[in-house]
Amino acid sequence: MVVNEGSPTSGEALVELDVFPPQQHRRWTVLLRLLLAIPQLIVLWALSIAAFVVVVCGWFGALVLGRLPDWCGEFLRGYFGYTARVYGYLMLLVDDYPPFAWTAPDYPVRLLFPAPTPLNRAAVLFRLILAIPILVLSSWFTTGWTIVAFILWLIVLITGRMPGAVFEATSAVLRTEMRVSTYVYLLTPAYLKGVFGDKAAAPTTTPGAPIPGAPVPGAPVPGAPIPGTPMPGAALTGPPPQSPTRPLLLSSGGRALLIVMLILGIIGSAFQTTTSRDDDGNDTDSISSSQLAAQVAIDYIDRTGHTPQHVSCPSALNADIGATETCTVTDNGLEFRAVVTVDAITDGAAHFRTVIEHQH
Repeated sequence: MVVNEGSPTSGEALVELDVFPPQQHRRWTVLLRLLLAIPQLIVLWALSIAAFVVVVCGWFGALVLGRLPDWCGEFLRGYFGYTARVYGYLMLLVDDYPPFAWTAPDYPVRLLFPAPTPLNRAAVLFRLILAIPILVLSSWFTTGWTIVAFILWLIVLITGRMPGAVFEATSAVLRTEMRVSTYVYLLTPAYLKGVFGDKAAAPTTTPGAPIPGAPVPGAPVPGAPIPGTPMPGAALTGPPPQSPTRPLLLSSGGRALLIVMLILGIIGSAFQTTTSRDDDGNDTDSISSSQLAAQVAIDYIDRTGHTPQHVSCPSALNADIGATETCTVTDNGLEFRAVVTVDAITDGAAHFRTVIEHQH
């Protein structure tokens, strides 16, 4: 977990993502990635419950104080730092296994958080409403990445490497997810930006400036220690080194792949919603054999004034207009046939009529 004094790319209080990809992935870890990630996902699930409780407390605290309480911010920064490490490993951005630790400054995936800042109380009060558009957008990107995940997994498994365009698009999806989540959890007042990467800074030249690529007098020799650079394991006192994702500059291939993920995510979400509605409708409209037998018994009592000894319906009644099912009613040793027919379907419920015929 690193607290960053603002965004190096935009000057705003945005959460930044550092990813240092490996030169080569170990294929056996790629093959077993989902299995290896299960313990991490279990821990992350438990932490997510605690994070929800903390953010609820922080929400009330921010309404009163105008800022997120310090203890809430510390916990949530640690939680999202852990989340980014697990997601980065699961999404094949890195190959090193995430440590079961609250902080991991040497891990190749890390978040840089903006310094704690005052929060607008009105924005805090309506945070969930304000976040709806970016929550939907983030879910589209995540769904789209999930749809193509198997293909990406095969590419990395076969080649042992993640192509540059795939790395860029996957990093953009992860950064969007982290920026949206940290906004919802009150760690930053900055709304989502940089969905399709950052803008490259325009090159500037000044008179007497060294030519790019030319040796600079007094510059450190490559491979030699840089003065002021902390030794491994030492506390970080200056800004952390930048990674290929900070700033996140997307190539045309990475941007095209990200757009494809977005389109697939929109289609997948719409299909999932339609399927869910259809499933809910079928569950509501269908009538099980036991429910059907109970209703036939009630109809028989209403018409004859007798309570049947037994009612048997062999199968459920389909929720389609015109669908029929025949049940058997036993009363005083006599059997009657009850034919049930669906007449109409309104408000997600089937309405039917029962015709009772003497059988024996």
